[in-house]
Amino acid sequence: MPRLSKEKRDRLTLVITVTLAIALGLWYGIITTRKQGLLETKARTRAAVDRLEKAKNLLKLADKAESQLTAAVDKLTAVEESMASGVDHYTWAILLLEKARTGHEVKIIEVTRPVKGEVGVLAQFPYPAAIFTVRGAGFYHDFGKFLADFENSFPYFRVQNLSLAPGSDSVVGPDAAAASESLSFRMDIVALIKPDK
Repeated sequence: MPRLSKEKRDRLTLVITVTLAIALGLWYGIITTRKQGLLETKARTRAAVDRLEKAKNLLKLADKAESQLTAAVDKLTAVEESMASGVDHYTWAILLLEKARTGHEVKIIEVTRPVKGEVGVLAQFPYPAAIFTVRGAGFYHDFGKFLADFENSFPYFRVQNLSLAPGSDSVVGPDAAAASESLSFRMDIVALIKPDK
């Protein structure tokens, strides 16, 4: 191979250096920035897909919450249908206690007239209350079953000021011996009243 002159060698070195510089410039200027842009686009796409999945999950939760709300409103409507309404709460209380007493060996001796008042449970509670006192007698287990069934059947009632005493004060004569084994009870019942709409 013949020797190149110094001038040709310098030009060749210059051409190689410029070619390498242009190749490196293209690599770093175009290809690397394009790769970086692709990576950023992939990250944005991944974030958008994540946001879309979260939105889909929220939509599913919204449908579930709406169905739960509908079920709760239906349940509330069913409970409100069995609440006292109108003005004659005394007859309603007596009929209700007689209905609850069926199937139980408990005597209802006295029911006081309901007094309309506030429940006092929560602030701005939308339901007024009818508070009435019930006196009666029965054996311990019979009264326990009656009370449990009563509270489970009427979730909008609250029994308070329950007092039990031995014996029954309403039995006279031959049944007095059996009455000594029974209990007399007195309790206040707070019943929610369906509001006028």
